[in-house]
Amino acid sequence: MALITDKDIADIKAALIELAPYTEVPIVYKRFDHIDTGDPVMGKPDEAVYIDVETTAMVENLTAEDIAVSAGYYLLGDMEFTIRMEQEPSDQDRIQYQDAIWNPKRIDKMFLGEVLWWEIRARKE
Repeated sequence: MALITDKDIADIKAALIELAPYTEVPIVYKRFDHIDTGDPVMGKPDEAVYIDVETTAMVENLTAEDIAVSAGYYLLGDMEFTIRMEQEPSDQDRIQYQDAIWNPKRIDKMFLGEVLWWEIRARKE
C-alpha cells in the first residue's frame, strides 16, 4: 500500500492550481524547438527557435548562502523558478520574466508520487 494515493496527488495538484494566483507570477516558458540555419554570406547567424508557453511560476532570488556554497557557479542576481509542468525542461529552454531572458543552469524535479513541479535555477542573458 502506497503512502500517497492517486487521490492524494490529485488533491495536491488541485490545491497548487488554486493557490497559484497568490504564490506565482506570469512567465513565458520558451521550449527549445530547433535551430534555423543562418546565412554566412549575408552575415546572418544560426538562430534558435522556441515554442512559447504562457504559464506561471514561483520566482525568488537565490540566497547569499546558495551563491556562497556554489563556488562561483551561481552569481548574485541568479533566480530560481519553480514551475508546474509535466514535460521535462531542458537546459536549451529559456524563461522570459520581467523583460529579460533567463538561461537554465540547473534543473531539479520535485517528486511526490509523480513530477509535480520543476525547480530551475537560471541566469539572465
